[in-house]
Amino acid sequence: MNLLSLRKLALIVASMSWLNSCIYSDLGRTVGSIGTEVPRIVPKASTPQKIDVYCGQLYRKGNRYFVALPVVWVPERRKGYEYLHPLSCGTDIWNTLETYNRPYTIEELKQHTPIPIYFEATTIDTVPTSKKFITHFKQRDKYGALGVVTAKLQPASDFDPKDAEHLGLYGIDGAPHSIGCLEKRHTTLHTCLLPIQMVARVIDIPLSLILMPLSAPIISYAPYAGWDSLEPYWDLRRPSSIYVMPFYPAGEENHSTPESSAVQPRVN
Repeated sequence: MNLLSLRKLALIVASMSWLNSCIYSDLGRTVGSIGTEVPRIVPKASTPQKIDVYCGQLYRKGNRYFVALPVVWVPERRKGYEYLHPLSCGTDIWNTLETYNRPYTIEELKQHTPIPIYFEATTIDTVPTSKKFITHFKQRDKYGALGVVTAKLQPASDFDPKDAEHLGLYGIDGAPHSIGCLEKRHTTLHTCLLPIQMVARVIDIPLSLILMPLSAPIISYAPYAGWDSLEPYWDLRRPSSIYVMPFYPAGEENHSTPESSAVQPRVN
């Protein structure tokens, strides 16, 4: 790496450190959220630590396993501006785990009627090696689960539960991250607003260039000043670039049966 490249790298790092946390304009996506519904999995419960617990119905067909997750479509939430942390662990800096868009609570999601969406539990290559593909409990836990599924879930729209063995309710690790394949739903109003959305996206550029440097020192000072309104929400439902996902709160190895380790994933 030559000296010029090193200087560029130093400038980028310094800039990112200066803009460690700031606000940018999100008018384009906010207009796009009008008349838009997004898929969300309805949690089974919530722990005292406010961590959502996700469960699904588990099926077996031959040596293949399938999961039915309860999904609802709810209005997309955008508020015109968004939180930016370039060093956050999101899949990109515009879609991080920290957000000003309030996530739906379990109570709000349970107000909607869920639709079972089917996924095939395939490989375990996206989870820690210490986790089993399927862990069975000796008895149901307090959430009604018979075990935990820790696997990569792939869409299985052609799966028919009538032709499979129903194994019961199981906890599903990382369930919210499995529905990224599901498309948003749009109304006619959303389509009519597309021209305005495009204009708003253009306006976002100069507004963000103004908001980002002005808001950075304010947000940095907010925790010390007690300005809670400037603190973003933490949304684990969003995909991340590091291994951060909602785990089912089982944790007690003595609950698992000896034969649980014999269950092997199907490798494609």
